[in-house]
Amino acid sequence: MAGQGGGFPLPSGAADTTFTNGFNAVLKDFFEGTVRDHLNTQVTLLQHIEKSKRSFVGRKVVFPVNLRRTSGVGARGENGALPAADRQRYDDVNISAKYLYGRIELTGPVIEASRGDRGAFASALRSEVEGMRRDLRDDLNRQLFGQLPVKASDNSALDLTGVLGVISATASSKTQTLDAGNGKAGTRYLKPGMKVSILAADGTHRGSTFIESVDSANFQVVLDASTACTQDDVVVRGDSASSNSMNAELTGLANIVQAQTTGSFQAISTTDFPEWAASELANGGTDRPLSLELMQLAVDTADEVGGAEPRLIMGHHSARREYINLLTSDVRYAPEQLRGGFQKLSYAGGTNPIPIEFDKHCTYGALYFVNTADIKYYVQKDWAWANRDGSMMSRVSDKDAWEAFMCFYGELGCERRNTHVILKDLAISNTIF
Repeated sequence: MAGQGGGFPLPSGAADTTFTNGFNAVLKDFFEGTVRDHLNTQVTLLQHIEKSKRSFVGRKVVFPVNLRRTSGVGARGENGALPAADRQRYDDVNISAKYLYGRIELTGPVIEASRGDRGAFASALRSEVEGMRRDLRDDLNRQLFGQLPVKASDNSALDLTGVLGVISATASSKTQTLDAGNGKAGTRYLKPGMKVSILAADGTHRGSTFIESVDSANFQVVLDASTACTQDDVVVRGDSASSNSMNAELTGLANIVQAQTTGSFQAISTTDFPEWAASELANGGTDRPLSLELMQLAVDTADEVGGAEPRLIMGHHSARREYINLLTSDVRYAPEQLRGGFQKLSYAGGTNPIPIEFDKHCTYGALYFVNTADIKYYVQKDWAWANRDGSMMSRVSDKDAWEAFMCFYGELGCERRNTHVILKDLAISNTIF
């Protein structure tokens, strides 16, 4: 674009169709008006979780939490010594922003083919932006749920984010097997054509490649290149050792709602403060049927341990089928609406009915009992085109192409952790790995 550094001439009389004067407005129309709405309102968990009003200081949100009560109370006999003075125990939560991106690219030939025709350019742009809207929403939804942070070999905690799957056996091959069962992901998040990096839990890079094909029945993927993998290596989105999603994605529900006993979460030590953990109702890794008694136990556990009943129950679609099979004439388990099937389900095992939501990205074989008031969406910068230099489109170095990218800075975090419960090791049929 003459005078604009684009490398191709403007059509006669079309000065208003430059990126600066025209197409930036089109970009805003297509993204600001549609993509942001879809990302913020059509993601299941965000419909129940509030955006926090806490401000970022630098790149962190910092606030104190009350972790332990005073022991300076008690009854005494007449003229007995008063209880020894004690104090409340506090510590500071630190929630660091995560940085999420979406990027589109239009080649010079595509732009040239639509030269002088804003509608044609808008059509090419619409195809890219609507595809990104769909894919970003899908990936954001997956991140918000996370994956059970466990190793394939011994079920010990791996406090990682970005994990799409866990390598189940040491192998140097294009074909790799993923761990499945007990809530683990198998190949459910891996798709043909996806760029992935494989790393050890300590960050050692094994390789980055494409996925050629996925064999869900055998929990296997075929990579574009042979890669030497070790059991418990993790698969993440990525292009190289220095450009991948390991520990860079949002902290998912699976990471928040776990009975963590070592390490730290949001900069508070769970070793020093075991109260800073959720409750876990497991069965030693052995699946057992979902029952109303187990669900009631989860509700009661949240109330007894955390002092508050859950406000939301979350599960995978497969758990919905199991729950529907449990429904009886008991009014506690009545659906809110019955029209050709159950459209909305609730569980009235507490003071108020608890809505139940089901989502394709939620953990297999588990139900989350969540106090949504204690989980917040911390937003430093909401989804928007990057245009700090005044232009949304910029030339791609060494290519006949132009690109634009959008970004989000923020994190999912927790203000109280002991009000949540995960009911694990549930026998769920007909899951799709």
